[in-house]
Amino acid sequence: MRHLSVVAGTALDPASTFARREKERETGLSQELWIIITEMTPLVLIVGFLGSGKTTFLKNLMPTLAVEGLRPALIINDYQNARIDAEQFRDLAEEVKALSGDCVCCGSRDALLEALRAFQHDSGRVLLIETNGTTDSAQLIECLALDPSLKNFSPPVQLSVIDGKRWQRRFWHNALEREQARTASHVYLSRTDSIPAERMDAVLESLDECGVRGMRTSPASFAKDLFLISEAAVSPRFEPEHEGLDHHAHSHASHHFASCEILLPEILDRKVFEAFMEELPAEVLRAKGIVVFHDAPQEFFVFQKVGPDDDLRFFPVGREPRVKTPLLLLIGPSLPIEELRVRVAKLASAC
Repeated sequence: MRHLSVVAGTALDPASTFARREKERETGLSQELWIIITEMTPLVLIVGFLGSGKTTFLKNLMPTLAVEGLRPALIINDYQNARIDAEQFRDLAEEVKALSGDCVCCGSRDALLEALRAFQHDSGRVLLIETNGTTDSAQLIECLALDPSLKNFSPPVQLSVIDGKRWQRRFWHNALEREQARTASHVYLSRTDSIPAERMDAVLESLDECGVRGMRTSPASFAKDLFLISEAAVSPRFEPEHEGLDHHAHSHASHHFASCEILLPEILDRKVFEAFMEELPAEVLRAKGIVVFHDAPQEFFVFQKVGPDDDLRFFPVGREPRVKTPLLLLIGPSLPIEELRVRVAKLASAC
């Protein structure tokens, strides 16, 4: 654990209050408090259409995680045979749990959240979730990133396994396969040794045309990335003041997460916020969050926008929502996080 000190300051206007809150979130430093930094467990989603090679990828990944000094735990979600697949990993993972039934993004979501809340966090542990083939990855990322009870996990890291032989040959399921790939921070192409060079070129061109921006990877490279995330990911926990210690906090903003969460000002002008949302960069595939406006200061609103062509929608949720801190959740690989933070900071000064 690392202790951090900070000199208390003052922040009276909304813009400086917001700047302080965002700085606290970014650095782990809080006014008039010392802080203990505890490690976060990397949370990894392995997504891919039915039969794309997710289980094979995981079998190859597990030994490389051990080489990096990581201790993998695994949750497997499938319609019928999750327990059968789970048996294949008993000697490869520290812990294996099977969730048979519906997708973890909808019907089996509560069972997944229960398993995550019961997870025992410890140094070097990594939790991987192999989703079933029809999972809505964006919906799952939203669920995990917005749940306050999962604060000891990193932002979700999504790897999509893409079958080079069958990519976009799924007939009426092509749209789902595209959406699963678009939210990925990492992409692994399977069965590339069984397709000709022309097909490989066509797949790569198609991925580019579909807006798949995830980093191409291999089991060994992905294991190294997870090691870096494990080393960098920390979570602040406030404790009473101690004296004589002064170290630095880490930041995990530079890693290729599938989502990021940015605090919003405590209250905003509605029109200014709507203009901000309309100008989100192309890398943002989905935006969601909670906000309070000057014209309704006693009401929280959940908002959502899917892609650049979708209308921004607001849903009033009353005065006492479960999440009471205004925030913005953005989903998409390789998000320009620093640029987005600057844009949000300008929101505060405009209100």
